[in-house]
Amino acid sequence: MARPFPVAMTANLPFVSVSHAALPVIFIQDPETGETTLCRHAVKWASQLSENQGPISVRQHVATVCRFMNFYHLFSDGQSLSIYDQTMSIWSYMDFRGTGTKHLDENNLIYPLLWDGVARTTISTEFKHLIRYFTFVETYTGPDAKIVDRSLFRLPKTEVQELRDSTNDFFVHLARHREYWRDLRENENLRPPKKFKVPPRRKGFRPFPPEEEITEIIASEKNPIFKAIWLLLSYGASHRISEVLNIWQADILPSSYNREFFGLAPDGFPLVLIADPSNSTWLGDFNSGSVNRAQYLLTEYGLRPRSERSDKDPLFAGFKTKKVYGEYHVAKTWWLNENAASAFSDCAAEIQEFHLRHRTSRKHPYFFVNMFARDDRLGEPLTQNRIEKAWIDACKRVGITPHVRGRNLHGLRHFTKYYMAELQLSPSDIQI
Repeated sequence: MARPFPVAMTANLPFVSVSHAALPVIFIQDPETGETTLCRHAVKWASQLSENQGPISVRQHVATVCRFMNFYHLFSDGQSLSIYDQTMSIWSYMDFRGTGTKHLDENNLIYPLLWDGVARTTISTEFKHLIRYFTFVETYTGPDAKIVDRSLFRLPKTEVQELRDSTNDFFVHLARHREYWRDLRENENLRPPKKFKVPPRRKGFRPFPPEEEITEIIASEKNPIFKAIWLLLSYGASHRISEVLNIWQADILPSSYNREFFGLAPDGFPLVLIADPSNSTWLGDFNSGSVNRAQYLLTEYGLRPRSERSDKDPLFAGFKTKKVYGEYHVAKTWWLNENAASAFSDCAAEIQEFHLRHRTSRKHPYFFVNMFARDDRLGEPLTQNRIEKAWIDACKRVGITPHVRGRNLHGLRHFTKYYMAELQLSPSDIQI
């Protein structure tokens, strides 16, 4: 009589909980009796995962465990395996996830899986999923549980291959009395063996729009807000768009302020500060004391810094790794092109006049805003989505296809690095 396969399947079930309304679960069929039961370990694990992981990630974790259960059912051929052989089942699972099973003879035990091979990134991810599950099972089952033999994960690639080559019957002949699992807390940080690790990515050429296209885009832009942003991203020494969105009106200053913040002589270019959106104490007044931007935004406007908002908030704008200096926690914009700095200064004057006319500082302190909206968005801070749409329009306006070969906002950052190298700046200066 043919044995049932698959023996495990996933489904979504509704659950009443603070953290989730539904969970992916696993149903398992007993090969002998045909009885189907709910895998309660997996339910509790999925519930725990959902407290810190999104629904897509939880489904991926559970799907990996379900896939492994079906593999293990065929791998063990219904027999109890030792801890050693259970551990080796993980090796084989990872191996055949990479090679697939469709190439095997139809009589092979695991041929029914009909897997195509997957990338090593997928193998590495699924290994982490399985170790998280086994670690949870140890806690859920009790102190006498043991899942895998940790020492086997230190084997070099050659020994792994030898193990696999010598076990074409997938260890069925080695079936021994099953040892009950013991403590696995120490195995939480298991890593995929070398054979399955993803090789480090080698940095290659990162495409960006040529200067001729950038110049054309800037020249054709009529909106002073977007023109100022294109200028700043292209010739302002490598800012991210998220950093630009955090700029306040008080951060656009005359060149003479270089001495106040950085002890530098005025360079004739507009000073554009990039301030830590939460911790900077520069509020436009050198007598502002110890109040930082997060405190000021809360007391003055009832707002949170854009970098501290939810990433689902349209006004979210992160602040990644910008190095800031001095007591005010600010960084300087290093202008790389005199004409670009002058054009930015013209745009900034027009934008500042708009802020004064519409008294935008009564609602918020941000510099880059909607200047031509015909609804209540007039004078409100720009969102990154709005800037992305403006970039697409700017590219199409001059006959450039956006988002091809680095024709995007981040591509301007790569252009800036290229431009600095062309100016023969030292690597240390470019890093700053």
